[in-house]
Amino acid sequence: MKKTFLAFLLLGSAAQAADPVFLNVATGSPTGTYSAMFKNIGKVCTQSAYLKERGTSGSLENIDLLLSNQVSLAFVQSDVLKAKQQIDQDPRVENIKALLPLHNEEVHLFSKLPVVKKNIFGKETTTGVTSFNDLKGKRVAAWGGSLITAKVLSAKMNVPYTIVSVKDRDAAFAALNAGQADAVLAVVGQPAAWVQSLNGVNLLPINFTPALQGIYSPAKLLYPNLSAGSVPTVAVQSVLATRDFKTPDKKTMLLNYQKCALSKLVNLQEDEGMHPKWQEVTFKTWPWPQYK
Repeated sequence: MKKTFLAFLLLGSAAQAADPVFLNVATGSPTGTYSAMFKNIGKVCTQSAYLKERGTSGSLENIDLLLSNQVSLAFVQSDVLKAKQQIDQDPRVENIKALLPLHNEEVHLFSKLPVVKKNIFGKETTTGVTSFNDLKGKRVAAWGGSLITAKVLSAKMNVPYTIVSVKDRDAAFAALNAGQADAVLAVVGQPAAWVQSLNGVNLLPINFTPALQGIYSPAKLLYPNLSAGSVPTVAVQSVLATRDFKTPDKKTMLLNYQKCALSKLVNLQEDEGMHPKWQEVTFKTWPWPQYK
């Protein structure tokens, strides 16, 4: 009887030891780029079976969840990480590492369509926001990680404006339509399906300047529904970040996941149904220290 009971305990202990470790991953909207790319990696890497997706409002919430130990991995914009380090001087961010460097996310800046009027002499005048510099003294609605981008761009380009923090995209455009905001700033990888469905708004240019070097890079937006040609803008690189875990089980899991993704880049770029943003991923440029 004692031997049987001892065997039972040993079996129970072995079963517990064999239980897999599950890690939570903060992505974003279920229809967003982060969520899609996480699911894409899951199709080519069996290691992702032990990763659970957690939907969020985006980069800002993601980094807070990662820093507060609510998730083990998070998709974030690199400018949000740098703002935490350089502006907030949060010491916890030094423990954050990049598991995978990903795509560039373009800054989308929207305003209402400009109003063109003619005076009695036939001279035309245009009112409204038509450029980034026109935002001086205006109100810009943003949410999630875009709040940080709006703050950094304002400071770097010396264009002071009031940032209106909103819950989500719908609230941002509601504020624009109600006259509570003069523009909407959103950081999202193009082509964004929701941008492709927009009408009645102006897509504003953001010209790259040397002041943005090291954080942002020049880019172009292509949305035939909003502009006949390309619109200049800037982009920030995103990363899949994690904490600098030292425990053997987590470290092995994360490094195996990293190794698989790095080795499957061609599949991620060429297999049908994968997000088009994989086309610009190289896994060569690390905007943040690498997890090793």
